[in-house]
Amino acid sequence: MRYKLLLSVLLVGPIHAQQTSVLFIGNSYTYVNDLPNTLRQLALSLDDTMTVASSAPGGYTLFQHSTYAPTIAAIESQDWDFVVLQEQSQLGALPFDVTTTELGASALVQRIEDNHECTYPVFYMTWGRQDGDAQNCASFPFMCTYDGMQQGLRTNYIALAEWNDSYTAPVGAAWKAVRDAHPTISLYDADGSHPSPAGTYLAACVFYCTLYQESCAGATFNGSIDAGTAAILRSIASSTVLDEPLTWNLDVPNGTSALLDGASVGWNWITLIHNGEGEHLWVCSDGQTSTSSTPTFTFDESATYIITHTYNDPCGNTDTVTLTFNIVLGVDELAAATQTKVFSGLPGVIEIQGARGGETLTLCDAQGRVLQQERLTGTMHRFICGAGLHLWRISDEHGNLRSGAVVVR
Repeated sequence: MRYKLLLSVLLVGPIHAQQTSVLFIGNSYTYVNDLPNTLRQLALSLDDTMTVASSAPGGYTLFQHSTYAPTIAAIESQDWDFVVLQEQSQLGALPFDVTTTELGASALVQRIEDNHECTYPVFYMTWGRQDGDAQNCASFPFMCTYDGMQQGLRTNYIALAEWNDSYTAPVGAAWKAVRDAHPTISLYDADGSHPSPAGTYLAACVFYCTLYQESCAGATFNGSIDAGTAAILRSIASSTVLDEPLTWNLDVPNGTSALLDGASVGWNWITLIHNGEGEHLWVCSDGQTSTSSTPTFTFDESATYIITHTYNDPCGNTDTVTLTFNIVLGVDELAAATQTKVFSGLPGVIEIQGARGGETLTLCDAQGRVLQQERLTGTMHRFICGAGLHLWRISDEHGNLRSGAVVVR
């Protein structure tokens, strides 16, 4: 049998809910100018209904929030769609090893998930102070300037989102883009730290684009700023978020994925494995379908078969993956396949016996991603590889293929 696996992936983003609920956990960068309500009104002007709430005592850190009774009560008060997490403005830029930011963030994310597994945590990337942070300048020279502080915030918030399987709302990145391109737009309050009404409006625009993953350019709500400035801020917020969705960890909500967790193969069949607890729909181009998490497809003739897997997770998110199998069944191929043995006898090792020389071995993971390719120059070989299920394919110079799967301890 010839067996060739090619993989392509289509990621499908979240769709609008009938009503979206957002809880903000932060401090004065959240409550000055009422960011939650500004976002609500912006969304409403785009025909999206949103309910908002906040727990934002002045100067509070994420670590303080993690044990603060009103914050805990707010998290547990309902099944939120999104919970926004904002660190104290200076701590968010400092190295993690001198702050409690990591501990506070992870504790809050865990509490959010314990309350409702379908809630998306969103880290609120804030902005550098207008002229840097004089208080921390001596100990941390990068904090002496706006640019240095902003880079620290960007690096840390992206890391927090990645480590905690959360979104980043890149307000600070949009803030920098406005400062660079439109220096006459005043985003700061008189203290050079807190947001002006324009700064809060920009933050609301970034949050809209992050939560809905759509442009806010068409919004008609301008807040208390002039229409021309509002249009500029909406445009920059939209491009900042939507031009780099992977940077802000917006690609697959909560890790939702239709990619395979494993597979097993026989001479004319393949079983595909997905461990998701949601709903599955598998459709093969020859008419076979299945709603099992571990469907088996059998093939009666040589052909190219396309199998599409659509997965709906328990939170209502959808992802689709398409797999293409080029299968050739024949006596010669089956005979050739029996001459080669691919197995794992030792931990972390794949062994090959019976290769004919001059062939190429390709090892893929369960999702079809190529891990390594090796030229087979003799009949026996050993290769070091990671643990897990590996799909293997051996091809010769004539294009003949034989393949299978092996589990490595």
